[in-house]
Amino acid sequence: MNLDEWLTKNKSNFGSDYEILFAETVLPLIPELSFDAVSVQYPFQDGDRRQRYCDFVIHENEDVRIAIEIDGYDKRGMGTGMSHADFVDWQRRQAALTSQGWYVLRFANRDVRDEPNRCAEHISLLLKRSQSKSQRKTLSAKEKERLDALTKGQNDKIEYLNKETSVMKYTVASFTALILMLVMVIVWQSRGGSSGQSQATVQSATTPLQPVMLSALPATEVPVQVPEGATCDNPISWQQAGQHIGQTAAVVGPLMKVTHRENSRGNPTWVDVGAVYPNVQRLVLVIWGKQKPDFPMVRPGQLEGRSVCIIGQIESYKGIPQIELKTASQLKILR
Repeated sequence: MNLDEWLTKNKSNFGSDYEILFAETVLPLIPELSFDAVSVQYPFQDGDRRQRYCDFVIHENEDVRIAIEIDGYDKRGMGTGMSHADFVDWQRRQAALTSQGWYVLRFANRDVRDEPNRCAEHISLLLKRSQSKSQRKTLSAKEKERLDALTKGQNDKIEYLNKETSVMKYTVASFTALILMLVMVIVWQSRGGSSGQSQATVQSATTPLQPVMLSALPATEVPVQVPEGATCDNPISWQQAGQHIGQTAAVVGPLMKVTHRENSRGNPTWVDVGAVYPNVQRLVLVIWGKQKPDFPMVRPGQLEGRSVCIIGQIESYKGIPQIELKTASQLKILR
């Protein structure tokens, strides 16, 4: 199977524009690659038995099992970057794939866009090393050195994100402990303290307060609870969208119909989810003309019947819940 045949076969499976860009600009640069071995949106289950999908996998045999994820900084399309919950979810995906025997490569959207040759080189060297186990070939010393350097670069990025998350968690825990201590002091004082209250009062009036060092406080683990509708792993259904007007949420449902209005003001594209016009019991997505280049897969006859997850602010237009799509990261094709 050549590239054009493979792209035609998988054109409806891509979950984002960057995945399409990766397929069109990175994969063709890998000489060792057989497109028969490449799958898009590969299904797998994590440790909690939740169904997930990996962007790309290369699976030739048990020696060649490479999983590739294309990652964006702002997964939720809210301009705030990766949240703590997003990072935990990201780690769980990584752990699930690794435990199932996949070698995981992650490329940032920016790398796919700006450095396709570097991405292709990393995959090519890893693929060549994996193939060498069954084909009895070996990498040259220079190739091994280059692969190690590329792998180290990937690991450094992961370590940086891990440190950022650890700092955030420790800071939250420290402030939580400080607040708890202050509350305990206030409650104790409001109840009159102990029998030695008068002595304590006199002493507190003459003794200067000592600064409290946050580093000396116990780092209490703060459980992270992801509310319903916060991510595409815990979305609300499209039928519930009308109950969340004015809120930003992740909504899942079947994409029913795509309609272009080229002669209407703003050149909008209307997308019906759950039901089709004129049924008022539906969710409507709107893509204005200036955003259309970011959604090349959203066109009539392309995604109808596919399950999608949409993240954005839910508004009401004539009593019908509506979400405006501004960036490609707001729309995820699930299956």
